[in-house]
Amino acid sequence: MTRLYLLVALVLSVILPVQAANETSVGYVDMQRVLEESKLGQRLQEQLRKDFEPRAKELAEEELAIKQMQQELGRNKPLMSNAQVEKKEEEIKSRIESYQKEAMPVQQELMKVQQEKGREIIGPARKAVDAVAKKKKIGMVLERGLAGLVYIDESLDITDSVIKQLDSTTK
Repeated sequence: MTRLYLLVALVLSVILPVQAANETSVGYVDMQRVLEESKLGQRLQEQLRKDFEPRAKELAEEELAIKQMQQELGRNKPLMSNAQVEKKEEEIKSRIESYQKEAMPVQQELMKVQQEKGREIIGPARKAVDAVAKKKKIGMVLERGLAGLVYIDESLDITDSVIKQLDSTTK
């Protein structure tokens, strides 16, 4: 009799997990695409661009000027005296240091604002993922960019549905 119970328990322990696995569906979402393609994500990116583009443009112009100075020094170095070369190298070094001092706070501020804006979209995006998962009866949703995820079937992608859901619930 105990052997019968053991056999039934063994059979059930094999069948039930397989049955449960068949009923649980899995999907994935590409959060980078949600950030880039949703209306909310595009609005936040445009706001970042508007806020930081003028400063980034100034920094890019200064970087270009420094590169031109370095190229000019490289071309004219054989024709210059040692004192002139040292003076030009000091000038370039000084401009590089000034550029770095100016660029560092802008980069830090940009990173801080990007994180804040990221938090503004993560909440609504998670709600959209939850809504799509419930509507499609998906038991588990993974993020596509998840480290260690080597392969995933494209048919499990719910990113488009999440973007539509997010767009429908945000202004």
